[in-house]
Amino acid sequence: MTEPFQEPIPTSLADMLPVGMISGGGTAGAAMAIVAQRKRGVAGWEAFHYERLSATEFEITGGIAVNIGGVKKFQGAHDTVNVTETEVLEEMHTSQKHVVPSVMTLLERDLLVNDIGNSRTAHAPQFLKVVFALPDDEPGRQRILQAFQLQANFFGAKVQACSLHDK
Repeated sequence: MTEPFQEPIPTSLADMLPVGMISGGGTAGAAMAIVAQRKRGVAGWEAFHYERLSATEFEITGGIAVNIGGVKKFQGAHDTVNVTETEVLEEMHTSQKHVVPSVMTLLERDLLVNDIGNSRTAHAPQFLKVVFALPDDEPGRQRILQAFQLQANFFGAKVQACSLHDK
């Protein structure tokens, strides 16, 4: 069995856009959110936006999210937390150690080994449905949710639906 591919951790965040939404920031955005939440220290506080302040520092905006009709909304006052590039990179290294092998790594290996999408598989199903029972601990839940970024490129596949349920 070949070793699964692991995306290398960057040594800099210089390639990130100067302003953006945390949800569109990929692994770096997820790490920013974790660092900001840890620094903010308020239960239920979530990061949703980042802005680069300098070559080594970001301002993370967040608040308390409420679910209205199945849509997450950040109502009321928003506040900010400053995080450094070093803190974000350290979190990225730490997070990668906890996902061995990552869910995406397993999918990548299976896609390559089974050659899914090849024209020889004319009757292949059009959808892959995956249902996870999320772990009870919040850090575990966040690692799973962050492993599946909705804007991620899944070898040309697009996320059609995503929902969280109690049952």
